[in-house]
Amino acid sequence: DEWTCIACRNCCDVAPKTFCIDMDAGRARAYAQWGDTEEDLEYAVSACPVDCIYWVGREELQVLEYVTRDRLHALGNQLPCPMASRQGAAPVEDPFELAAQYQRKVEAAARKAEQVPNVSSELLRSATRVRERIAEAFEGLNAALKLRGWGGWQ
Repeated sequence: DEWTCIACRNCCDVAPKTFCIDMDAGRARAYAQWGDTEEDLEYAVSACPVDCIYWVGREELQVLEYVTRDRLHALGNQLPCPMASRQGAAPVEDPFELAAQYQRKVEAAARKAEQVPNVSSELLRSATRVRERIAEAFEGLNAALKLRGWGGWQ
């Protein structure tokens, strides 16, 4: 959780193959989830004075990384001062709430897309009906006309 990180570097000292200080945002970030042993990662979680390190699943991690990068981009890569936010200033943004909002938005878009008629399948059905009508009309022609109009027809 980069919003609550105070850049104390404890996690970087305990698990240096996993955590580093992001030069743009100035906060700690897990850059290689497989870098250190699980025991070292547990020590890093315990060493964090503001409890901003969480265990999350792969799918949740992807959404969290996306919303974090998106929000950081919107903020010009400038996170609010974590010390000031703990002194009664504006509340710190919750990346888990941002992820939940994003998931709801994606699910709503998927539901809306299901309700919109599929134009390509409708065009395919229409083209199939036209082809069938042409075939019926062709069958109704006499053999001499078929030979004159379509040469090698048999």
